[in-house]
Amino acid sequence: MKDMQHLLTLLREWDIKVFKFINGTLHNELLAAAMKWTANDVFLIIVVLGLFVFLWRSGEKKEKVNTAFALWTLITVNIASNIFLKPFFKRGRPPVELEKVNILFTMKKYSYAFPSTHTAMAVALAVILWDDYKPLRPALVLFVCCVGFFCVYTGGHYPGDVVGGFLLGWVFGKTAQLIKNKSYKR
Repeated sequence: MKDMQHLLTLLREWDIKVFKFINGTLHNELLAAAMKWTANDVFLIIVVLGLFVFLWRSGEKKEKVNTAFALWTLITVNIASNIFLKPFFKRGRPPVELEKVNILFTMKKYSYAFPSTHTAMAVALAVILWDDYKPLRPALVLFVCCVGFFCVYTGGHYPGDVVGGFLLGWVFGKTAQLIKNKSYKR
């Protein structure tokens, strides 16, 4: 038990150090200005909706199935993260727990941080599309990495929140992918 407590303390210290490096040391005004435009819910919704419209309008059954599964997976991940996991873990956001945080987002109130819902949704989307859109794989990886980085850079999450979101998104994405592959024969 004492070893587990020590491990948790070390992980927490590492999480804070990496957060301070990304949010503080890497902070610059040019990137901060870009983040205000790109690292927000409106921009993310526009990108995701644009992708869904593109897939849906192609007219192919595969794209319509992928769009439907991706949408349901994003909704399910969002519910699992925000309604069940965040209230369970009750991990505060960095601006609530730390001093001198570069906050590049606006929230009416600071909800809990763990896991990162944005990261979970980005990963779930990438997993759903991974097998059927091989040419998009580099863009999907870049998208997931950018979302995870921006969650920390903007001051909204610790790196551990992003790792938790990655795992949550991967589990939900793989589950949805398995259901899609069993129910939809190509």
